[in-house]
Amino acid sequence: MKAVRRTALVVALGLMAGGCTTLETQAVAREDLKNAQGHVVGFKELMRDANTGEELAQIALFVPRLGERGEIIGYEERVRGGSILRDLNGKRIGGGWHDLRSGKTLVIVVRGKQSDRPAIAEAPSIDELIHLARLGN
Repeated sequence: MKAVRRTALVVALGLMAGGCTTLETQAVAREDLKNAQGHVVGFKELMRDANTGEELAQIALFVPRLGERGEIIGYEERVRGGSILRDLNGKRIGGGWHDLRSGKTLVIVVRGKQSDRPAIAEAPSIDELIHLARLGN
């Protein structure tokens, strides 16, 4: 009986401690991150803690999406429950939704007229990411 009480106490204290660690933030600004080719490859969002006024930066990088011929048609922003597909300029062109029951993903892409010139993307270096995010001193 003592073990059950002890376990319940530990669980209750853990839940209380977990509730104290959340931050109430509000978005202040959002800035697109671009690579050397001018493609929007992510974004930096500045947020402010509602209690202390401390400013935080959250960086999200997108995953390149390839077309039928291997050219980059856009980038994928992973979000809960699926993804948002964006063109090279960061405009939303579609989305993907993951079905938990079947384990399959439905992807819908709306594309305009394609150019004949394929896009070539390179993975940015750590120095480029720091420069893009303006985190360096």
